[in-house]
Amino acid sequence: MQNSSMSKILKVLSWLLMGVSVIMTALFYTGNMSEEPFIMWAYLLFAVAGLLALVFPVYFFIRNPKNALKTLAGLAVMGLVFVIGYLLADATPIYSPTQNADLSNTSVLVLTDTGLIATYIMFGVAMFLLLYTGVRSVINK
Repeated sequence: MQNSSMSKILKVLSWLLMGVSVIMTALFYTGNMSEEPFIMWAYLLFAVAGLLALVFPVYFFIRNPKNALKTLAGLAVMGLVFVIGYLLADATPIYSPTQNADLSNTSVLVLTDTGLIATYIMFGVAMFLLLYTGVRSVINK
């Protein structure tokens, strides 16, 4: 299938999904529909998005194996960042006057710390790369 015909099919499909979503939203907010079909439609859209998020990368990996290696290398680096975040995570319970169970649950604390530390690392790398490209562009002029 050619790219132009696939693009047309995807454009029609996206407009169809958007149209149904707009109609369902209007029916929901006017009170002509309960929340159950609205929620089921949201679940369906989420499932379609998840399926397409898995299918399209596989399709493009098969068509461009050279780019697949670059993508897999990027995913490996991101996985390494999360492993570093996990290794640096602290599971020390947090004592609070509310006695919230999540504040003393070690698995919740480790996962939260992992996400925070990985975010800090990626933010630091992004800032460094922004600074690097700015300095490089000034030097190359």
